Amino acid sequence: MSGGVDLVTKSLASVAGVVLLVMLSITVGNIGLRLFATPYHGTFEVVGLLAVLVNGLALAEAQRSRSHIAIDLVMRRTSVRTQLYVGAMVTVISVVLFSLLAQQLTAYGLNLRDQGAVTDSLRLPFWPVSLVLAVGVAGLVLALLADLAAVRRNLRSANPETIW
Repeated sequence: MSGGVDLVTKSLASVAGVVLLVMLSITVGNIGLRLFATPYHGTFEVVGLLAVLVNGLALAEAQRSRSHIAIDLVMRRTSVRTQLYVGAMVTVISVVLFSLLAQQLTAYGLNLRDQGAVTDSLRLPFWPVSLVLAVGVAGLVLALLADLAAVRRNLRSANPETIW
């Protein structure tokens, strides 16, 4: 399971990296064009939408590589098994909540599509951003499920190790 999950999370992160480069190019290009008093029209809108994509698509890889912030002042004083059990409970809750979020983002994106919602300046449709964000959140759910599998393996082990 881990190999396939890593492939998915790295693929999503790679797409996020490409989107980040596009964002950077637009921003730098806009700054350069401002020197000649002819900036891109709608740069703020495009960069804002792309920022949502970058953050959403990077969620799963951040989970897999433990790039997020964790505060464990209390937990590090407990046994490894206790850490695994508490971590498993938190991860199960996270899976449920992020699964609901992915489902709601999909429904919201389809609703935006049906309504024809667009941005103010450039008239860009919102719905693809919502659906891509839902894919990123689904990738996070997949990474969390892989974490649960690792916790299960460690709890069955004679010498369990924390995965966090």
